[in-house]
This record gives sequence, structure tokens and C-alpha cells, in this order.
Amino acid sequence: MKGRSAARSQLRVANTSLEHELVHLQPDALLASQIRPRHNTLQRSEWLLLWAVLADALHVLASFHPKRPGRSSKEKRQWEADLAWVREDSTKPFSFSYVCDHLGLDREAVRSHVERLIADV
Repeated sequence: MKGRSAARSQLRVANTSLEHELVHLQPDALLASQIRPRHNTLQRSEWLLLWAVLADALHVLASFHPKRPGRSSKEKRQWEADLAWVREDSTKPFSFSYVCDHLGLDREAVRSHVERLIADV
């Protein structure tokens, strides 16, 4: 009996030591925002970047039309570059088609909007 009692005592000490060591091995808590939903192919930061690229181009096209008086040559060049970007059919990363597709927008509808936007000037 003495042997069993000593073995149980040693086992309790070993379990307590093991539990103390395992405290440091607990997994970190994950926030819901850190887990990418299966239906969402983009992280929020990627989505915001693509949205900013498109919004900036639309802002330039709406604000810096070359026919408006007082536009600098830099503004005119930027307007022309953004218009060429919208009209281009490339599917390379950060092309107009790529941005629209990844944002879930109909690229032809956005192009039509841009054409109406610049025609009103």
C-alpha cells in the first residue's frame, strides 16, 4: 500500500507541474474579424484598397475634366490616364476590370457611368 500511495502522490505532483507548464501553451483567442469567411475572397483591407483606387479615378474624372478652365497640365495628364485606365480591357492586377470584378461591380455599368459623367461637362 505504501508503494501505491507514494506513486499517487508523485502522480499528483507531476500532473500539477504539467498543468502549470501547459498554461503557457494555450491558444490565442481569435477575433471574428481575423477569420476570413469562405464566401469572401478579399480581406477588408484589400477591399478598401481596391475601392480607394476606383473612387480616386472617378473623383479625378469628375473633377479635373480638361475642358474646364484653370486645369493644370498635371491634372489634365492624370485625367487622361484615368480615362485610359477605365477604357482599357486588361485583366491584370489593379486594372479597371480587375478592380470592378473583385468589388463585385458590373464593369460595363461603371464604364457607362463614367462616359455619362464626362459627357456632362
